[in-house]
Amino acid sequence: MGDEDEGLMGSLSALMAMGLFEERGGCAEKPVYEITTPIFDKIIIHLNNDYYKGKDFVIETKNNTPENVYIQSAMLNGMPLNKCWFYHRDIVNGGNLILDLGSTPNKEWGVAIPPPSMSDIK
Repeated sequence: MGDEDEGLMGSLSALMAMGLFEERGGCAEKPVYEITTPIFDKIIIHLNNDYYKGKDFVIETKNNTPENVYIQSAMLNGMPLNKCWFYHRDIVNGGNLILDLGSTPNKEWGVAIPPPSMSDIK
């Protein structure tokens, strides 16, 4: 027996450590990432300019401690991000995602606009 999952578990665990979860397994026309709390203070994804417009996509956290596991607010490219997800195009265009973390849930953040679901596919 070999690596039966084709490396998918490794890539999933890397994404989850960055605080991202690709909702539809990368097979959607417009892939979506749900945002969770990263284990790192800062992540820099260097994008290959042969394939993508952006140079880097940076994920930064504020107040990242073992107790602060809840996202309080988010900024994407300097603008408030009031949903708990974003499109893959936001990564490949380059930019910056800043997550402010806290020790209690902010039940107001990220709930107004749910992520697209499989039922949205025509």
